[in-house]
Amino acid sequence: MRKTFISIVILFLMGGAYLYLRFGPLSPQHALKKQLEHIIQEHNQANIMALSLDEPTTEYLLELPTDAVVESVTDFQGGSEQIGYLVSRVGVKPLHVYMTVTTKSLYHKLFPKWTLLKITIAPNGTLPSIRELQKTAELERNHVGMEELEAKKTAFRLFNE
Repeated sequence: MRKTFISIVILFLMGGAYLYLRFGPLSPQHALKKQLEHIIQEHNQANIMALSLDEPTTEYLLELPTDAVVESVTDFQGGSEQIGYLVSRVGVKPLHVYMTVTTKSLYHKLFPKWTLLKITIAPNGTLPSIRELQKTAELERNHVGMEELEAKKTAFRLFNE
């Protein structure tokens, strides 16, 4: 009886810890809020342009004051295993945000690490499809991978000379 009780308490604590970590500080909503506020505070035009899907979004994000905060974030509104779509409000306009899972380790399958992929204020109600964004994310990952490979090759050549 005592062993059963202890086992139930341990399982309950482990389940509670998992739920807290999965839906608390490691949730995509928390990651979105933290990353978006950091980008706005930094006000780095190159980073904002890379994340924005269109020119009006870039202009809006650059016009925001550096102390702007994310006022609200929805739950997932759609997406796939690798890309999620959420809506957030910063200032007066809603931001349509696409986030992606950056790692594929076993730990991150339990606790995925979400990062910002693209942001838009969606003029005229047009949003890109998830498939288009998946292709874009794959191309960007492959491009970064090729740049890293070229840098390693160059470093190897310089080291051997």
